[in-house]
Amino acid sequence: MSTKNTVPADALSALRQEIKVRTEIVRTVNALQEEIAFDRICGSWLSAENNLTAAIRRIGRMTYRLLVFDHSLCYKRLVQDAVISSERHTLSFGRADDLRDVNFVDYDEAAEVLTLGCYGRFVAEDSIPRRGNERMAAEEYLFNEEGE
Repeated sequence: MSTKNTVPADALSALRQEIKVRTEIVRTVNALQEEIAFDRICGSWLSAENNLTAAIRRIGRMTYRLLVFDHSLCYKRLVQDAVISSERHTLSFGRADDLRDVNFVDYDEAAEVLTLGCYGRFVAEDSIPRRGNERMAAEEYLFNEEGE
């Protein structure tokens, strides 16, 4: 009597192919999630520590252009024009050949704070209310019906 193979070769091959396809799908989804998370740094940012502002825009896949301006004088002065790129799931800018000049970028979603290496912490410009644009709550309006 001959013993039967419990798993035919084609079924095993099909299972391996399915595992390979599913693994590729998971990698793609993870890469897209990381890209979406990194895109949250795009926009205009105000320093929480000094007179700097930053503008970040996407220029490629997980690559961003960073402009940092100083507003301490009566005019805006460009301090840094850099490219932020992703390496090993981390965003950074600076000279790769000099580790002392590499600055890491980190966005804390819970606190809505962006850290730009040596420039410190920044908050989104649109999260800060502007003077004259704030709306007053209804109970803050004083109506004097007697004086009308």
